[in-house]
Amino acid sequence: MTELDLKTSTTDPARPGVRGGWRTPDRLYRLISSPVLRMILGWDLPRYDLRVVERRAGTICMEVGSGGGFYTTALKTHLGSENTLIALDPSPSAMQLLQHRLDGVPGARMSYLAGDGCKLPLADDQADTLFYGYSLEEMPDPLAAMREAHRVLRPGGELVLFLWRPVFTRHRRRPVVALLDELFERRRTSAGPQNIRLVYRKPAE
Repeated sequence: MTELDLKTSTTDPARPGVRGGWRTPDRLYRLISSPVLRMILGWDLPRYDLRVVERRAGTICMEVGSGGGFYTTALKTHLGSENTLIALDPSPSAMQLLQHRLDGVPGARMSYLAGDGCKLPLADDQADTLFYGYSLEEMPDPLAAMREAHRVLRPGGELVLFLWRPVFTRHRRRPVVALLDELFERRRTSAGPQNIRLVYRKPAE
């Protein structure tokens, strides 16, 4: 485990130039959501990984960048029937397929939205939890996405980020992590060869 490249950088977090990532085509969602492939690439185990996500009765959680739903089923189950999970992805077809697949699966009440992670379709201070499962690195403006996260999270709300290290390189991460450390309180860090997992909390007012 290493945190060498997770320390707050001297890079100005507001400066432009954090490139957006390569957007995964819809037709590849099923492939990259394969549990076998994900285990080979990064040892992702959804039920285990999502234990960091808090669950309290009445929680509104948004999964930003649900894609093929690799984490969505486990997140729905983890949150339970007393909570609400909003799945958000730019692809309407991906959301339709995900809804079809999750109908009847026990767990949180579900909403499915086609939308932009850089312009979240929520009011200020509305969400209790935001979860990004390897989606931030695909967004066209990661800094704008994190400012949106700060806007929609309620004071005391939780921000959970799973980052894919080979794609979200150190150069791209530094200004994003600097902004995160400016806007939020960091609660947990886990860094391995492939994955970085960060948990933040929005300061209570």
